[in-house]
Amino acid sequence: MTNSSSNRRTAFITGSAGQIGQKISEHLSGQGKHAIGLYRNQLPKALNNFLPLCGDLLQPDSATAALKSTDTVIHLAWQGDVLGAPSLQGHYPSDAQIQVSANVVMTQNLVRAMERSNARKIVFLSWVGVDRSASSTVLREKYWAENIILNSSIPEKIIIRAGVISGGLPDSGFIKASASLAKMPLILPLPQKLGGVVLTTVQDILLAVDDALKIKDSGSYCRIIDLTSTEPLSGAAIISAMESKIWGKRRLTIGGSIGDILFRWAESRFGAAKSSEPRLSDYFNAGTVEKKPPVEGVPPVVFGQERGQKMSPVNAL
Repeated sequence: MTNSSSNRRTAFITGSAGQIGQKISEHLSGQGKHAIGLYRNQLPKALNNFLPLCGDLLQPDSATAALKSTDTVIHLAWQGDVLGAPSLQGHYPSDAQIQVSANVVMTQNLVRAMERSNARKIVFLSWVGVDRSASSTVLREKYWAENIILNSSIPEKIIIRAGVISGGLPDSGFIKASASLAKMPLILPLPQKLGGVVLTTVQDILLAVDDALKIKDSGSYCRIIDLTSTEPLSGAAIISAMESKIWGKRRLTIGGSIGDILFRWAESRFGAAKSSEPRLSDYFNAGTVEKKPPVEGVPPVVFGQERGQKMSPVNAL
């Protein structure tokens, strides 16, 4: 790790020790850009031009020091992955419980610190299916986190809504969750009801972050980007692609109602051993694209964009 002679850095990255955080940190380091990475438990990999900072966004002042060196934040820190904050798992939480969850509180503390320091830009990684009334807890958390950001006084607000993050992360939670089907002998059951799922590659996320950092605007704006690397797919199409590219098997596929029943059984029989670990259906539910109105209170100028390379599911995995 080397330090810059300049006092200003390209960005402050929260959740820098996570898989996406590491990829973005490596990407910026490779471009010769200087960044600060916040981590809580696991020290990020040492990189040139990268300064790791230990802290916890649940503490209101944890971002204060970093914001003295940059006015741009890439907000990735999130607990519980696709299941949401641990305190919300195992039941359907109320809006009041969502608003005091660890993930929403972390976002609120970060935004307040940015407002106090007059930081200009925040780039937030969200989900395509974000919705206040979603059945998925993480989508409701992301909704309230977006709400806090978009209604803040931070001048430049960019929200990147990704689908199921796939290509470029061979050890991702999504790939690990698919192990339940990889263990099925002889047959490959295909879910019937899971559809409209989009995949997002790490490469597309890196390109979107590059674009977000390049924007120079002296005014205020909000930009919401739906970042989808594929067209909406059925869960069956994604699983079939995984069969050929990841598992390298050729089993008998069973669809329809019987396949759906066997898919649920496989997740129960071979899926996550702990309730705190997500299953494949959890990722599919969170990665489903639905045309929803913007979150409440969004300022009137919102530039809706759709980005992504629109590749086949095999290429996106």
